Amino acid sequence: MRLYLLLHSLLELYKLVLLAYVVLSWLRIPSNRWTVLLQRLVEPVVTPVRTFLRARLPREWQMFDWSVLVVYLLIGVVEMLLRMVLGTLLW
Repeated sequence: MRLYLLLHSLLELYKLVLLAYVVLSWLRIPSNRWTVLLQRLVEPVVTPVRTFLRARLPREWQMFDWSVLVVYLLIGVVEMLLRMVLGTLLW
Protein backbone atom coordinates (compact mmCIF):
# COMPACT_ATOMS: atom_id res chain seq x y z
CA MET A 1 0.00 0.00 0.00
CA ARG A 2 2.82 2.40 0.84
CA LEU A 3 4.52 1.70 -2.46
CA TYR A 4 1.34 2.49 -4.38
CA LEU A 5 0.81 5.72 -2.43
CA LEU A 6 4.40 6.79 -3.02
CA LEU A 7 4.29 6.07 -6.75
CA HIS A 8 0.86 7.65 -7.10
CA SER A 9 2.02 10.78 -5.25
CA LEU A 10 5.13 11.09 -7.40
CA LEU A 11 3.13 10.72 -10.61
CA GLU A 12 0.58 13.30 -9.44
CA LEU A 13 3.40 15.69 -8.54
CA TYR A 14 4.93 15.21 -11.98
CA LYS A 15 1.57 15.98 -13.59
CA LEU A 16 1.54 19.26 -11.67
CA VAL A 17 5.07 19.97 -12.89
CA LEU A 18 3.88 19.36 -16.46
CA LEU A 19 0.95 21.72 -15.95
CA ALA A 20 3.23 24.43 -14.53
CA TYR A 21 5.58 23.96 -17.49
CA VAL A 22 2.75 24.45 -19.97
CA VAL A 23 1.32 27.50 -18.20
CA LEU A 24 4.74 29.15 -17.96
CA SER A 25 5.37 28.48 -21.65
CA TRP A 26 2.14 30.30 -22.51
CA LEU A 27 3.02 33.27 -20.30
CA ARG A 28 6.47 33.67 -21.87
CA ILE A 29 8.16 34.38 -18.54
CA PRO A 30 11.87 35.19 -18.87
CA SER A 31 14.21 32.40 -17.93
CA ASN A 32 14.94 32.13 -14.22
CA ARG A 33 15.92 29.36 -11.84
CA TRP A 34 12.33 28.04 -11.59
CA THR A 35 11.74 27.88 -15.31
CA VAL A 36 15.14 26.21 -15.76
CA LEU A 37 14.24 23.68 -13.06
CA LEU A 38 10.93 22.91 -14.81
CA GLN A 39 12.72 22.49 -18.13
CA ARG A 40 15.23 20.10 -16.56
CA LEU A 41 12.39 18.04 -15.07
CA VAL A 42 10.13 18.00 -18.12
CA GLU A 43 12.27 18.07 -21.25
CA PRO A 44 14.04 14.69 -20.76
CA VAL A 45 10.61 13.01 -20.73
CA VAL A 46 8.87 15.17 -23.32
CA THR A 47 11.64 15.35 -25.94
CA PRO A 48 11.52 11.66 -26.99
CA VAL A 49 7.73 11.84 -27.24
CA ARG A 50 7.99 15.04 -29.28
CA THR A 51 10.49 13.40 -31.64
CA PHE A 52 8.26 10.34 -32.03
CA LEU A 53 5.20 12.48 -32.77
CA ARG A 54 6.99 14.74 -35.26
CA ALA A 55 8.03 11.69 -37.24
CA ARG A 56 4.47 10.33 -37.37
CA LEU A 57 1.98 13.20 -37.28
CA PRO A 58 0.89 15.02 -40.43
CA ARG A 59 2.42 18.46 -40.88
CA GLU A 60 -0.88 20.21 -40.17
CA TRP A 61 -1.04 18.64 -36.71
CA GLN A 62 2.44 19.83 -35.80
CA MET A 63 1.33 23.42 -35.21
CA PHE A 64 0.59 22.37 -31.62
CA ASP A 65 3.05 20.55 -29.35
CA TRP A 66 1.13 17.41 -28.44
CA SER A 67 4.01 15.85 -26.52
CA VAL A 68 3.09 17.25 -23.09
CA LEU A 69 -0.50 16.09 -23.49
CA VAL A 70 0.65 12.62 -24.56
CA VAL A 71 2.99 12.36 -21.55
CA TYR A 72 0.16 13.51 -19.27
CA LEU A 73 -2.15 10.83 -20.69
CA LEU A 74 0.57 8.17 -20.46
CA ILE A 75 1.01 9.01 -16.78
CA GLY A 76 -2.72 8.39 -16.37
CA VAL A 77 -2.35 4.99 -18.03
CA VAL A 78 0.58 4.13 -15.76
CA GLU A 79 -1.50 5.14 -12.74
CA MET A 80 -4.33 2.86 -13.86
CA LEU A 81 -1.92 -0.03 -14.39
CA LEU A 82 -0.39 0.55 -10.95
CA ARG A 83 -3.85 0.56 -9.41
CA MET A 84 -4.70 -2.70 -11.18
CA VAL A 85 -1.43 -4.51 -10.44
CA LEU A 86 -0.75 -3.26 -6.94
CA GLY A 87 -4.44 -3.26 -6.08
CA THR A 88 -4.74 -6.97 -6.76
CA LEU A 89 -1.59 -7.62 -4.72
CA LEU A 90 -2.76 -5.56 -1.76
CA TRP A 91 -6.42 -6.54 -1.45
